[in-house]
Amino acid sequence: MLLTAVAWAAGSRSVGLSGEKPTGLSQLASFGVYALMVLAVLGLLMFLATWLGGRKPGPEKDMPYESGVIPTGSARLRLPVQFYLVAIFFIIFDLEAVFVYSWAVAFDLLGWQGFAYISFFIGTLLIGLVYIWKKKGLQWGPKER
Repeated sequence: MLLTAVAWAAGSRSVGLSGEKPTGLSQLASFGVYALMVLAVLGLLMFLATWLGGRKPGPEKDMPYESGVIPTGSARLRLPVQFYLVAIFFIIFDLEAVFVYSWAVAFDLLGWQGFAYISFFIGTLLIGLVYIWKKKGLQWGPKER
């Protein structure tokens, strides 16, 4: 019975009870019922885990886990800026790949105007890459004097 209710709440039916197609409001209501059921199950599981789980605090459990090694010193390490730059470059070019892929999927619908937009976007990123290259933001080796 629960699986039938979940399937109904998820909107797996293509026609309503009276034979007509469901409207946007009925689909939204079924999604709301489904979301409430998911939240109820999650709440029940969280409550049971907290209620049934044992807690025995102690000094060993309060220590940070470091693969069996007793931690010494500060956990704050200074990383070179290049690590952060590589992360930012990865995010930028990863987003570029998402935009170019979405353009490639719908390029027949976008026409020449879409081609102009994606060309401008790629050109802007290439100008940024050339700027970073000229400022030597991509060099990891020792500094030249």
